[in-house]
Amino acid sequence: MSPRVRVWLVVGVAALAAGGVAVGLTLATRSHVAESTSRPPPFAGDPTAPPELAQQVRDALRAWPAGTVRRLRILAARHPSSALVRLELGLALAFTGQNADAAAAWREAERVQPDSPSAVHAQDLRHPSTPTGLPPFVPSFARPRTNVQTRLLRGAAFQQVLRPVSAEREFAAAARAAPNDPEALTAAAVGLYDKERPAAAFSQLGPLVPRFPHAQTVRFHLGLLLIYFGDIPRARHELRLARAEGPRTRLGKRADTLLKAGQSG
Repeated sequence: MSPRVRVWLVVGVAALAAGGVAVGLTLATRSHVAESTSRPPPFAGDPTAPPELAQQVRDALRAWPAGTVRRLRILAARHPSSALVRLELGLALAFTGQNADAAAAWREAERVQPDSPSAVHAQDLRHPSTPTGLPPFVPSFARPRTNVQTRLLRGAAFQQVLRPVSAEREFAAAARAAPNDPEALTAAAVGLYDKERPAAAFSQLGPLVPRFPHAQTVRFHLGLLLIYFGDIPRARHELRLARAEGPRTRLGKRADTLLKAGQSG
């Protein structure tokens, strides 16, 4: 991946995700993994983890390097549903050069508690060439006027705090309530995006293009998903089409932000 494209992926998507999709922490963990193992792994705060468990994880990290991996393994056995413990175990293993075991721990983090920031960070660490987090759904409106729009904003809020399963549920409910609304259908498709299985989202979003040929939200989010997927030429094409549908709308301005980030990278 060229430096120009990498800048677009990081800067452009971060600029787009206004409101809080947490990119900084995962970028920090990536850089630390490449550094000297004399420093302990960073602690990745997770509001879904019980405070007492989070403190035990912190204590294990403070013991670095003596006993950290062993203590985290014990915690993982005692807390089989904790993504935070497995995320930090994976980081500790990566810091000691056990990359295969680290990847296995991160997969477990995603499996046992997928609706958590730790699971999202774990997926990021397994896919370091992609933008951090998952593609955000960007509403075309600022304030909801219908129950469907309220659900869409609620789903977007769940995305911002890295709760992808909760977000997907809200988007799916919105789509069921408004099966002919391109925005609700687009949100439902975006909510399906997974770095391991991106086809699930594209298979839902792609057919919306001929069905709603002038729906700015469809083109915009297709371009956004293509950035995460790594198909940069097609992403630019879709974002230009989205901008052309209304350059002064909320989505038009965001499409322009991404395109300009790509030009300056």
